[in-house]
Amino acid sequence: MAKMTAAQKKAYGKRKSEEMSERWFAAIADGIKSGNIPWRKPWKGGAGGMPKNLKSNKTYRGGNLMGLWFAAQAEGYSDMRFATRNQLKEKGMSIAGLKNGTGFPIRFFKPNTYEKENERGEIEVRSGYVTRWYEVWCVEQCEDYTPPVSDSHQLVPEHEMMANFQTFVDSQPTLTLERQGGRAFYRLSGDLIRLPPREAFTDSLGEVMTAFHEAVHSTGHPQRTERPLKNGFGSPEYAFEELIAELGSMLTVVALGGEFKPDAVMEENANNIAYLQCWLKACKEQDKALTAAFGQAQAAADYIVSYCQSEEVA
Repeated sequence: MAKMTAAQKKAYGKRKSEEMSERWFAAIADGIKSGNIPWRKPWKGGAGGMPKNLKSNKTYRGGNLMGLWFAAQAEGYSDMRFATRNQLKEKGMSIAGLKNGTGFPIRFFKPNTYEKENERGEIEVRSGYVTRWYEVWCVEQCEDYTPPVSDSHQLVPEHEMMANFQTFVDSQPTLTLERQGGRAFYRLSGDLIRLPPREAFTDSLGEVMTAFHEAVHSTGHPQRTERPLKNGFGSPEYAFEELIAELGSMLTVVALGGEFKPDAVMEENANNIAYLQCWLKACKEQDKALTAAFGQAQAAADYIVSYCQSEEVA
């Protein structure tokens, strides 16, 4: 068989990248359209219930995390450990039957430098990212899979989660917290989070969910991660921000060891799956929009956790 030319290799790589991107997007879009969304379900704290790499034991991030979550739920997998075929072999697990296309796509952005001629004819060194797609398999797909011994993970109690939230608020010079009224919201003007009084919540978990939902909204402030927050109710942009708030609060709460139940949020219009479906339909470049949403949710969660996470939390 003749070797491929450089042009043929480039074209092949482009086709494979497009194919992997389509598979990644389809798994998530189908979940949103059907309402079968993983973060709508209760999740226990810590990384135990989140997709992670079998070899490194690190939790996947951003779009990779959500893509694996959606795909695993669609297939009915409960063990959230994933690996490439080589990594599975290294761990002594069988890879029989794990053919190309039977796994799940994940994407990594590799830093890259390149030279380009500017308008003055000078050669400049520029930096960017090269996208690399890989295919991983859930450990449950291995024919010799045996479930791990379950460990009893202790959830961080709600009062400690609220202490983390207060630590975040106190760490931000201009952010103000008010406890009054019957509504929860974040207002960019005045950099204000308003929560109802503690006794207004039917349960302490609802207070935690609502507090971190608003905390994620607050990260859109220009002095933090900066996102457009002045979009009108019902617009695709408004729904986009709600998606970030849901995802970001889930990532934050679970990373801090708490339990995540989005339906407990007391913000008006929060947790509306129909919103996400309308937003997805309105997007012109849907896969890029989802990538942006997951990336911004991860950035918001990272920002909050960096200020309120105690040293002993991994």
